[in-house]
Amino acid sequence: MKKYNGFTLIELLITLVIVGVLLTVGVPAMKTFMQSGRLIASTNELLSALHVARAEAIKTNGRVTICESSNGTTCSTTGSWKNGWIVFIDSNGDGVGTGAECAAANTDCLLRSHQGFDETELTIAGLDANGAAVESFTFSSRGLPKNNDGSPQSGTFSICGAEGNRAVVLSLSGRVRITDNAAVITCP
Repeated sequence: MKKYNGFTLIELLITLVIVGVLLTVGVPAMKTFMQSGRLIASTNELLSALHVARAEAIKTNGRVTICESSNGTTCSTTGSWKNGWIVFIDSNGDGVGTGAECAAANTDCLLRSHQGFDETELTIAGLDANGAAVESFTFSSRGLPKNNDGSPQSGTFSICGAEGNRAVVLSLSGRVRITDNAAVITCP
């Protein structure tokens, strides 16, 4: 008698049921993992932009501004940092920004541009120490965050997502840190 190799119908059905159960359990966990990764990545990108702004202000011995921007070249006042932001040398102190490359000294020029996020469940809001919305932060030549009138400025960026919330905190000394302390985070 010849012996046939292969799977029986029962073995194939049991394998398909096991694969179906694993997919049912695994797909939602993968979605949660991806959303959590996006939250961490957006927090780190904002933290990096603030570090660049402060470092460039000290290095160039001038003013450097980070502001929300929906077009990647000029500042906007939409109230949402989710649309993106730019970091630029603000030599004239107007806080407006320009899309020009850094070619000549003592001119406004773009250092870094970050496009917005498409994630519908992600929000990023900047608030000053008084809880008012902030569209920009400017670092002085000493690396201290200042308002356009020269007064000290500090604030918190709340990054809120479906899988958690984080905050980037900017102190009066220019120190930037990440926290997940719920008392600091303001989500809509």
